[in-house]
Amino acid sequence: MSQFPGTPKIQLEAVTSVEESGYQVTDFHSVVHVGTHCDAPAHFISGATTIDQLPLNQFVGEAVLIDVTHVQERKLPKEVLDDADIKEGDIVIFHSNLSTKWNTEAYEKEAFYLSEELAEELVQLKVKSVGLDFISPDEVTTETSPIHHILLGNNIYLIENLTNLDAIHTKRFFFSAAPLKIKDSDGAFARAFAVIF
Repeated sequence: MSQFPGTPKIQLEAVTSVEESGYQVTDFHSVVHVGTHCDAPAHFISGATTIDQLPLNQFVGEAVLIDVTHVQERKLPKEVLDDADIKEGDIVIFHSNLSTKWNTEAYEKEAFYLSEELAEELVQLKVKSVGLDFISPDEVTTETSPIHHILLGNNIYLIENLTNLDAIHTKRFFFSAAPLKIKDSDGAFARAFAVIF
């Protein structure tokens, strides 16, 4: 499972087994920003909305796929949206195909990220969420995380570390990445899926 550099590793341990107790229970320890997950504003903004306070419809609805597999620069310019038919309230999903490199050094080192101009354009378009098949909307080495601040500060929520976007062969589709309802959390795991219509 993909995770941001420096975060504690996921720990899974069987507490009981079917053979031993007639049932299996697994003890699970993890930060919430690993694998496919959603970010709430509280992830970067003190006192902001937590994941359990967000309406689920922010993570469910019509989505637009933005193919950036052909883009040479890691910093994505706002021009990647030029041919996209984005409507107010859409979920915009960036497909780089980088998820094929999950759990490798390349997943961090080759990661795309959004330019500030692109983030501001998404705000102007009034999208409700942004999904990525890479590790972060910000450059991995940033110390200020401007893209998180721009998007989350405008109530545009993030879905990071998506995978299998190459299976989507249409520009518009129904998308769901409902996060777990974890009280007072700055994010949560999500099981994302698309329905093609």
